[in-house]
Amino acid sequence: MNKVIIVSGIDGSGKTTIIEAVKKELSSQGHKSRYVWLRYNHYLTKFLLAFCRVIGLTKYEHFENSRVGYHNFHTSKIISWLFVGSTFVDTLVVSIFKVYLPAIFSKKTIICDRWVIDILIDLEVDTMLDFSERTFVSRLIKSLLPPKHQYFIIKRDFDIVRQARDESMNDRNFPRRYELYERHSKESGVQVIDNNGTLENTIRQVVEMVT
Repeated sequence: MNKVIIVSGIDGSGKTTIIEAVKKELSSQGHKSRYVWLRYNHYLTKFLLAFCRVIGLTKYEHFENSRVGYHNFHTSKIISWLFVGSTFVDTLVVSIFKVYLPAIFSKKTIICDRWVIDILIDLEVDTMLDFSERTFVSRLIKSLLPPKHQYFIIKRDFDIVRQARDESMNDRNFPRRYELYERHSKESGVQVIDNNGTLENTIRQVVEMVT
């Protein structure tokens, strides 16, 4: 299996810019890459989300320049665990077709924009459950990672990332989401990239690690 690179981080951390730079550098060195976005893989989960919208567990707040959605699944343990289970199934299916098979049958480096840790954090925010490193759900979802991979979390100061997007400024869950990225960045197998300096320095750090 070819190398798989995963780049995670909260909205506004600079993932997209860094991924584009990594793709460009790999191309300049003669390495082909394939970009995949792996957050919100809603297939089986879509039916549950539709049901939750009907019964009022999913709500939206509208602002002048943004809309913020809230999944209040923590009010029902049954809904919470159905959401966790269906998310795992959806993630497994998408991982097979977008990561494993391309990595096996193509000669390209697979670059994943968000994946396992982002999905775990989304689950934690929506259900208020704890999926830290030693929990069963964390170990189950992380088992989807291929043996040959590099996992990067892009880190940036709270005020910078929150001010980067209007929806982040209005999202009541943003502080907790930021804290969860901080916690998961301390787990084993993760390489943390500090993006508080110059963009050039950040890109150089990542490129040196993946090439």
